[in-house]
Amino acid sequence: MVVLGSPGSGKSVLAVCFTLDVLKVRAPGAAVPVIFPLAAWDPGTTGLRTWLAERLAAEYRPLAATTGGTTLADALLDAGLILPVLDGFDELPPALYGTAMRRLNAELDDGMPVLVTSRTTAWRRAIASSDVLTGAEVLELLALDFAETESYLERTARPVRGPDGRRGTVWTPVLNSLREGPHTPAAGALLDVLTNPLMVALARTVYGDMSRDPQELLDDRRFGTAALIEEHLLDAFVPAAFGHGVVDTRWRATDARRWLSWLARELERREPKRLAWWELYLSVPRALRVWAPALLAQLLTFAIAAPILLSSVAGDVFVFDDGPSLAANLVGNLIGFAGGLSLLLPASARRRTERATLLRHLGVCVVIATVAALGYGLTGGSVQFGLQFGTVTDGWVPELFGGAVFGVLIALFFAVAGLARHAAPLGLPWAGSPNGRLTARAGSALLAFAGLVTLRPWLFGHGIGTWPMVAGTLCVAAALCLWAAASRQGGRAAVSQAGAGRIAQRFLSGLLHGSAVCLLIGVAAGAVVGAVGFAVSAVEVAGAPDLDGKRLAGWSHRETPDGGRTVESSTNIAGILVYPPGTAHPAAYPDGSRPPSCGRCKSFDTLVTFRVAHGDLRILVDGGRPANAVNMLPELPEQSRSWLAQRAARDPLDQFLAPGAAGGVLIALIGGPAAGLYRALSTPSDLIRAANPQATLRTDRMASLARAGVVAVMTGGVCLVLARAFASQGGLDHVAAQMWVPMGTAALALTAWGQLAVARVWLATTGRLPWRIMTFLDEAHRRGVLRQSGAHYEFRHLRMQQRLASAAEPSDDGTRVTASP
Repeated sequence: MVVLGSPGSGKSVLAVCFTLDVLKVRAPGAAVPVIFPLAAWDPGTTGLRTWLAERLAAEYRPLAATTGGTTLADALLDAGLILPVLDGFDELPPALYGTAMRRLNAELDDGMPVLVTSRTTAWRRAIASSDVLTGAEVLELLALDFAETESYLERTARPVRGPDGRRGTVWTPVLNSLREGPHTPAAGALLDVLTNPLMVALARTVYGDMSRDPQELLDDRRFGTAALIEEHLLDAFVPAAFGHGVVDTRWRATDARRWLSWLARELERREPKRLAWWELYLSVPRALRVWAPALLAQLLTFAIAAPILLSSVAGDVFVFDDGPSLAANLVGNLIGFAGGLSLLLPASARRRTERATLLRHLGVCVVIATVAALGYGLTGGSVQFGLQFGTVTDGWVPELFGGAVFGVLIALFFAVAGLARHAAPLGLPWAGSPNGRLTARAGSALLAFAGLVTLRPWLFGHGIGTWPMVAGTLCVAAALCLWAAASRQGGRAAVSQAGAGRIAQRFLSGLLHGSAVCLLIGVAAGAVVGAVGFAVSAVEVAGAPDLDGKRLAGWSHRETPDGGRTVESSTNIAGILVYPPGTAHPAAYPDGSRPPSCGRCKSFDTLVTFRVAHGDLRILVDGGRPANAVNMLPELPEQSRSWLAQRAARDPLDQFLAPGAAGGVLIALIGGPAAGLYRALSTPSDLIRAANPQATLRTDRMASLARAGVVAVMTGGVCLVLARAFASQGGLDHVAAQMWVPMGTAALALTAWGQLAVARVWLATTGRLPWRIMTFLDEAHRRGVLRQSGAHYEFRHLRMQQRLASAAEPSDDGTRVTASP
């Protein structure tokens, strides 16, 4: 069946009513009507059935699953279980009308019912250039007759009292004049316009308040043709909807028109022409889309850590010698995270082959590791000591490279977990499953209990360390987010899952996959770092003088019988010793640094001895237990460092390759569980069955916060275990400081909710949209300018969108400037 009509005659409304009516009477096993906007089809390059299958898979994500080598969408089409409702044939490019008609005839089975809507003129043009649609009944929507229009306007318009005292409406004089006959060109044009349902509805709104009188439409000088009247109604509709007659409006009519005109121009450039709030992020300049997630991640991290850092038990999230070192670490982290997102994460969540993805991740990480190792070694010196997981550094430049590597590492975890640069709204994994919701609540209770136990001394007025405070606070925050998310039904905003069992299955598969991938990439990148470090070290120490038994700048040099080397000071050196729990080696920091508040700390100002043996650098303070030298190398003369490095360079396996392999294991132990949790808790929202756009935003926000909190707590727990297990190697006891909070907050920047925040700032500061974007869109829907379709917004009619897109905007000097489409 083909339904024809003029613009605004109600073809799309008829298609929707047809779909709903068929669904009401549909019997089990009968075809399901589905509306397909034809504006998104390119008949010149894509077959009709191929495009229908692609649209089904894109709009209804479960239909993208494959069975027997074909997708479920293809299987439904082949079985005749889909009734296509092809809306808007006239929205195809006119040059492709003939091609589209031929594809319709060739690819539609005789037994497949179909409904096509089109403007009458476009359909006649298509027939003239090709052929008719074989076997189709063609209906044309009739125009409204004058009696129908008169009845509608008289029943809905505001009442007024005429000069003769009779009661009527604002439309009564105009309708009386038209009833007597169109004696003027304007009256004839108006009579023609009022046969169109869209124009009648617009006229009712435009002249719905006291500021306008419809009798102006009878002015021959302004409105001599139907086209002029239609343009006037289209232009006046938005100001009328947001005008002074609407008492509770929050927006000025001029602002609303400017914002809606920008939206219309954006939609004119996109296919399909629907507004999705999560796609507003694509309107942000490309450069900002690269840097904004990394910057937002750091801002969120400091916003969460600030209360802890400002408290009386504050320590440091970052271990640093001075301000420049901290700044360099943060800048490096920003650059590394932004670069990692661009190189490792796909633009969207579309499927890619695992092999191609793995090779890409492996190649990118190896290249980045090589560059970082070269930069670290060539700028920091004594790179062999730096392989103790970054605890031995020498200046702000190595800190820059170290921060960049850390940023890339977090981006790698997100890439392995399956996150994308442009996020789609999240749903609730337990939506539709009472058991799943019960499990989520139990998990939130467990997190709350762990947090309260950790904070118990502080709650009773006793002091606790910084990291117990961070751990307890994160546990309580994550518990609150998870409880709120578990209490939310999700309604029609998420695909129903199989409950706790399905979540556990996704976690285990993600854990195994993530651990294997991270182990492979980590070991490969660690081996490259070790090889580069050994090469740089060998070149550095090749020409170093033999200082055995000599003194240099107050330091004595001696080679011990076991092959080790020591450098002993002749003057006191000030610093801080931090004693971790257990039997692990303490860590020595230079005077003026701010080590983390973990374990027991002790200041020293005495003679010290640097010792290299078996590939490890240790510092002996006043005859005490050997300590890891953290950022203590600047105390030594440069030649002394090179002399110590000569001995370390003789043990490439212990000093370079073994730490590299240990780094790969570390990456796997952290990245595997993180990937498992992200996969388990990352359920796409059902955008078709969503109640409204606001519901998808609220659900995405709740799901994002719950996911971030759980991942941050789990990462912190893993890092705590690793720190205690590897504390004797130095540096790993600070991994928690670098991982706990960022693994949760950084992922918030890669959610649809987080990206909407970036888009909101950009669009509001540039004047394209207001700060309260969703509130404005919701009010535009209530005013009748926009309509809702699941999680999307659409303009009330394509003609309105096109008119707003080409509308002129008032400039600052009051003149009219035509906006480029």
